[in-house]
Amino acid sequence: MELYSKIRWSLLFLGGVFVSIYPLFANFLVTPEEILRLEFPSNVRNQIRFCKQNPIQVYGRNPIGSGSICVTVLEGEVAIESFFTEDLEETSETQWAFYDSVGKQIFPSVSWEGSEPMVFVSLVRSKRGQFGVQLQRKKEGAYYFYRTKLSNWVIL
Repeated sequence: MELYSKIRWSLLFLGGVFVSIYPLFANFLVTPEEILRLEFPSNVRNQIRFCKQNPIQVYGRNPIGSGSICVTVLEGEVAIESFFTEDLEETSETQWAFYDSVGKQIFPSVSWEGSEPMVFVSLVRSKRGQFGVQLQRKKEGAYYFYRTKLSNWVIL
């Protein structure tokens, strides 16, 4: 009977631990498994560059890094993953965003079913090669960080 009691209390304890820490692992934002389209104002569409940011802040609106990598975004639909064709040799986290020809950051809009319209602030590539996007809700200005798959993003 004592063995049964020990097993029962052990299972109750493990269940309690699981229930208490589960929200820590389940409470992250992930973009939906669909194509997410970034829409730019038409007056800047022909002069967009996708650039590595100067990491002044971990996340946020940062200037282009000095001697930074920039890729000109061509007209038409472009997949964001096309900008990352080879492994980056850096072992640090990098942050990327869109800029116009004079270096002013551009904030395209994005939305999906069930979400409010948001603006795309930046894309973050982790040390392990995983991607996340920093989005800002237009309505109240709150920032959100979503884990994402790079293959889901296209530029219109």
